[in-house]
Amino acid sequence: MKWTQVIGLSGVDPEENSRARLCSQILEWPMLAATLWIISLWYLSTKDSSYQFTYFHDAILWGLFIVETTALSVLVDDTKRYLKGNWINLLIIILGLPILWGVGPYVLALRALRLLTLLSLLWHVGSSVRHLLSQNSLGPTLCGAAIVIVMAGFMIAVIDPGINNASEGIYWAWVTVTTVGYGDVVPTSDMGRFFAGVLMLIGIGLFAMLTASFAALFISRTEKDEHDRIAQTLDRVEKLEAQIQSLHEKMDVLLERKPKD
Repeated sequence: MKWTQVIGLSGVDPEENSRARLCSQILEWPMLAATLWIISLWYLSTKDSSYQFTYFHDAILWGLFIVETTALSVLVDDTKRYLKGNWINLLIIILGLPILWGVGPYVLALRALRLLTLLSLLWHVGSSVRHLLSQNSLGPTLCGAAIVIVMAGFMIAVIDPGINNASEGIYWAWVTVTTVGYGDVVPTSDMGRFFAGVLMLIGIGLFAMLTASFAALFISRTEKDEHDRIAQTLDRVEKLEAQIQSLHEKMDVLLERKPKD
């Protein structure tokens, strides 16, 4: 059993049908938007008390999990395998029933539900970024890197008191991911430094992917130019062969018309 199945975040199995895999990729984007929304709301709530996470927000997120789980359960060939490998989605849906309806003591349960939801959404973001990076082209790689940098910038602005706002956090994340490290903006708390260490490890991989994508872009352009040059040369050779064949045919006609001695 894969470790992703153990933690209930295995997603759609690669061996599933194409419709289920396509639907899974499409649904990653609403989940990505929801994650950015939650992190932004989390950041705003630390700066202004008027921004708070409400039951309305919980209901929207809960609905997203219902839509994703229901749609994929219907589309996959092996529903039991999908639900078993994504049991955390079922747990979020089940826990949300009494909490969102306001049944019983739910303060601690609500916090646990929000934590589970955030962890699951972050995993969805990771899946989206991995999918973008796996395409091995510059555009998707830049998009994946931008998602990581923006999210890291908002999160560090909340986690660490040494970083004052989201723009400063995004700047710090950009400097960290690119391994430049000016040192003008740095985390001061233990949690902030731990988060910085994780981002550094992620940044090494992202920077390597960006370097490889730029290299692939230049190589592809060089290969395209070489392919065009070869195609032009082959076209000229074909034209010359056609002209030579035409000359041979004319010579044969002339030889046939030549009077015999």
